[in-house]
Amino acid sequence: MNKRSMLAMILAVFIGLVCALVMCVQRNAIEDKSMTIEQAMDYDAIVVMARNDGYDLDTALQMCRDAGVTSFTIYDATLNKLTQRGELSLVTKLGADLYYPQFGLTDKSYDYYLIGKPQSQKDLYFDEVVSDLKARLGDDKVKIMSNGQYRMAGIKGVMPGLGDVNLGILSADARTITDHGFHVILRPTNYSNPTKEQVAHFFDRADKIQNVSGIMFVGKEVLGYTPVNAERKTMLDYTADNLNDRDIPFYMIESVNQLQYNQQDGMYDLAGLVHYRTARVYAMAKEELEKITPEEAAMRYYISDLERNARVNLYPLYKKPLHGMNLTQTNLSYVKMVSQKLTDRGYTLGKASIMPPYYPNRLLLAITAAAAACGFVFVLNLLIPLSDRKNYILMAIGIVCAVIGAVVAKGALFLQVWAIGGATAAPTAAILLALDHWKKKKITRKLGYGRVVRDGTIGLFFAVAVAMIGGLYIAAMLGNIRFFMEFDFYRGVKLTFVLPLLLVAIGYLRRFPLMGQTIASPEDLKVFVKDFLNIPIKMGTILILAVLALAGVIFVGRSGHTAGVPVPGVEVAMRRFLENVLYARPREKEFLIGHPAFYLMVAALYRKWPQLLHFFLVIAAAIGVGSMVETFAHIRTPFLMSFIRGINGWVTGMVVGIGLIIAIAIVSYVTTWLGKQVAHRD
Repeated sequence: MNKRSMLAMILAVFIGLVCALVMCVQRNAIEDKSMTIEQAMDYDAIVVMARNDGYDLDTALQMCRDAGVTSFTIYDATLNKLTQRGELSLVTKLGADLYYPQFGLTDKSYDYYLIGKPQSQKDLYFDEVVSDLKARLGDDKVKIMSNGQYRMAGIKGVMPGLGDVNLGILSADARTITDHGFHVILRPTNYSNPTKEQVAHFFDRADKIQNVSGIMFVGKEVLGYTPVNAERKTMLDYTADNLNDRDIPFYMIESVNQLQYNQQDGMYDLAGLVHYRTARVYAMAKEELEKITPEEAAMRYYISDLERNARVNLYPLYKKPLHGMNLTQTNLSYVKMVSQKLTDRGYTLGKASIMPPYYPNRLLLAITAAAAACGFVFVLNLLIPLSDRKNYILMAIGIVCAVIGAVVAKGALFLQVWAIGGATAAPTAAILLALDHWKKKKITRKLGYGRVVRDGTIGLFFAVAVAMIGGLYIAAMLGNIRFFMEFDFYRGVKLTFVLPLLLVAIGYLRRFPLMGQTIASPEDLKVFVKDFLNIPIKMGTILILAVLALAGVIFVGRSGHTAGVPVPGVEVAMRRFLENVLYARPREKEFLIGHPAFYLMVAALYRKWPQLLHFFLVIAAAIGVGSMVETFAHIRTPFLMSFIRGINGWVTGMVVGIGLIIAIAIVSYVTTWLGKQVAHRD
């Protein structure tokens, strides 16, 4: 190993670590201010449910407040909804002639007639509904024809479609919500080929509503989106300008696979135009809710707020009452569980926190990225030692690329590539440096289990420290608003789980003899592969390989953002227990696989176990530190939680690992003693 250039790399990594720590502290300060969760439910659904259970409106809304609900969503009205509620009447031309002659219709050219309250009574809906009908259907299809006694309007259209046309959000319904002290979340649908006049019509209505906390669009498009390319940008700009002028944030519902959001045309363009004044919404599907208990539903909402930066909880409703409660009590019970857990954790309930458009300092980012490049060269030398001259050339190239990427490049590609490099290099370095340390010790005799525990604990500490450095680099470089809100996200999760294992395997074969030979050159590799392929295969070997293959499928399948391998019920129960007792649940790959395997790796070396077993234990140990580094790549998770999760994984893994070594020692000593007793009797 070339001392001079390697020391220069270590110094560069240390300087970059200082800059990364500064950026992580700045990031943590931003995240600490985002601690308010908005608890939202569908207003119409709550009102209907409460009425069916015998509650009046005031009582129902007080029950919601007691459960921690802070906001209600309100949707576009439809003629069907309004007539079912009795707010307005809709009659056909024939019906008006036969049953309502008092209306005195003179213009019978319309298909339907909308009847409001008499002129002598206050009508909260008629004027807004008529204006919405004109905006949706056109002025030529709607005509006011009040006769002095009744408010009436003729409508041209065909049922049943006419009854389901989305009209607009009615200010009277919103006023009821705000009068009871709740926030309003607007949920409009887009117009067909929207015009500025139509978008302006919506915002004019929104101006009549107090306590609007955010907007969450319904359907496949955001408000103002049009598929016509020439108009799209202009219309989205207009929608964004109106949102910015009114300081209304854009709420987006998290995708089912928990990555990014449910796709709506124009949503990402609009998010950029409102300068990422956005909030992540967790909304469980109604079908999924019916399959789980209120306790499990509460935990899912609670965990989404903690780990995925969700700041709006949108609650669906159970269709059937549970546990001897009525339906209203059933649904509010799990909302109350979430509210209690959040407040106990230090969150407040109210209008959702909106993160500012944070980006790290360019100079600090450039220094950190340049230092990471030096770290990549350092790891390369752990695999293939290079001369000082080659190292300096590679370092210079890496630094130039890093500075250009950090200062000049736009978008996330550079940061994603550098993060993948960090997630690969750090765990590889952690294991290979540990192997170099033990290789130098030249262990020639069996050492006791006490030494295994002592040296395994010290070695794991330093391996975790090296891995943590890589994690801090990733947390710092990716820490910006686009990654916080997952408009950009870390790619290559499965790759960075597998690649460190391959590099560690290569590094191992260059350090230790496997099947009697090491690999120091391409010729050695050819000989090794040839000998490996000529190994006689027994049934037991096939079974072992099958188990390892199954473990590999589970290991890779359980990583990333896709559904992958399902989680068994026992593991879910264990996760829920850890989530309830610890600040951050450690990852199973660390405390059940990787870190205990680190102790077994030391035991294999100290106790002279078979070389092949030592090789596989080294690979397994790399899983733990690799998982720790990859944890920091989930930027939507707060930095402090990722950091504490890594610490918890280390500590619990240490406990499991030491316990495993103690158990092996006890079994070893007992079997040895029994063997001596049998030999003595013989």
